[in-house]
Amino acid sequence: MSMRECRNKNRMNSDYARTYVHSILSMNKLNYILMKKIFSIVMMTGLIFVFSGCDDWLDIKPEGEVVLEDFWQDESHVMQVLAACYQSLTEYGAMESMLMWGEVRSDNIMPGSLPQDGGAATDMLRMMNFDIIPNNRYAQWGAFYTTINYCNTFLHFAPEVVRRDENFTENRLRALTAEVLTIRALSYFYLVRAFRDVPWIEVPSIDDDQDYRVPKSPEDEILDNLEEDLRYALIYARETFETNRHTKGRVTRNAIRALLVDIYLWREKYEESVAMADAIINDSQFSLVPGETLLQQVFYTGNSTESIFELQFDTDNRFNQVIYDYYGGSGRTIGHWQLNYNLVSPTNTFRIFNRPNSGNVIESVDDIRKKDFVRTMVDMVFPFKYVGLRTESASGVSSYFYRSNTANWIFYRLSDIKLMKAEALIQMGEGHFSEAMELINAVYMRSNIEEDQQPLLLDHYNSRLELEGLLYRERQRELMFEGKRYFDLLRIARRENNPGSLLNVVARKVTSLPTDKLSSMDALYLPIHINELRNNRALEQNPYYLLSDQSINW
Repeated sequence: MSMRECRNKNRMNSDYARTYVHSILSMNKLNYILMKKIFSIVMMTGLIFVFSGCDDWLDIKPEGEVVLEDFWQDESHVMQVLAACYQSLTEYGAMESMLMWGEVRSDNIMPGSLPQDGGAATDMLRMMNFDIIPNNRYAQWGAFYTTINYCNTFLHFAPEVVRRDENFTENRLRALTAEVLTIRALSYFYLVRAFRDVPWIEVPSIDDDQDYRVPKSPEDEILDNLEEDLRYALIYARETFETNRHTKGRVTRNAIRALLVDIYLWREKYEESVAMADAIINDSQFSLVPGETLLQQVFYTGNSTESIFELQFDTDNRFNQVIYDYYGGSGRTIGHWQLNYNLVSPTNTFRIFNRPNSGNVIESVDDIRKKDFVRTMVDMVFPFKYVGLRTESASGVSSYFYRSNTANWIFYRLSDIKLMKAEALIQMGEGHFSEAMELINAVYMRSNIEEDQQPLLLDHYNSRLELEGLLYRERQRELMFEGKRYFDLLRIARRENNPGSLLNVVARKVTSLPTDKLSSMDALYLPIHINELRNNRALEQNPYYLLSDQSINW
């Protein structure tokens, strides 16, 4: 029996991940001690998460130290570990990595009010400038492997509860397993996009004899596993939950489809990506929010009609500190980052608003996103998406109000799916350009709301290169500060098998970018952190950081 057949058989028998596989990471030794001697889910203290059928959120708190062997007795124990899987993504380290890895090396981000910790500020600047060495704190992957370890713990132990709790059914287990597989897949997808090859772990750290020296697995092998897991999850996941907040905040079939759209696009499986995108776009529960209320409904209130999957935060119990630190809020009008001014400068060639193009077309002349998503102060531009609300007087003067409550974090929303589908269609050839333009216009026109505004015409973008340029500008306008931009640029570079286009874009903010040193595709990925190499001698450093002069004393 092949490994894949074995994995499928194990799932169907609710005996998932029983086969011994090595674990990894310096963190896992700590996780092992915690789970082996006392199964105390300390990270859930004060956690508020929805797992009930009512509108109230269920307070899930540890009941003290629970011996591992005594823990997995009934469904409530299963739900506590499921909650830990979700909450681990809201922890500072995971949220910070989502932002850093998806934005900081792109052309979007320039330094604002950097962290007061000098080492953190230096590491952040190095990330922005592609001057990264293996001890950079933002190249640490431990937060996502913590999530993965919680998921693996669930997958290993939860099937036992079916035999111990007669009210916990096989169907219920499968539905919950679908959520956990998706959380794990999302975590691995972040790791693959940041590091490329990473260790594949699918059992928890629970055994004295486990070997923590595990090498990296190839990217394609990991992504094959993710596709397989997500196809299984798609069968058993729920379509919706009892309330809108539950439906947006937990994994549903559409959340799985959205992740698959992204993975298929990353792997250049364009027809599969389009098919998954269509399933979401054709679902009547989703619709684009009107441009006039986009900032309020999508980013201030949250859980909007275009949201597919977003992390739920709570002002009193689970504050989104990363958004506050990096983008700002009440009492903090300047966060760690600002937008690259060249993107909004009225005279810069590479601006994305009020942008002249071929055929005497000017894109985004009165684009509401230029006012809603950023706040311009003289020649500095700061993120305002997620940060608060804007009002506009009859004379066109904007007033900005900073939120005192906290923001959710959106993984996927409808406009993102429409634009990913458009990207896939463009790659499928000229016969699909018209449909791609319709999708781009659907997103573009809702934010360009002047009465005389006309849709963009395909005739003005008469080559694949020009249409791609429009698509990526629209993704940049629509999705800035959502942790997408660097991964978009990297996807282009992978398609071309050349870092040139990415480096040309980044050079618009980094005038001293060492393009000669960054001429390898390997340079576009992060180094394996020095601490991981020290604790796991089976790991090999990513190639660029072995060949460059950016080595350090190990």
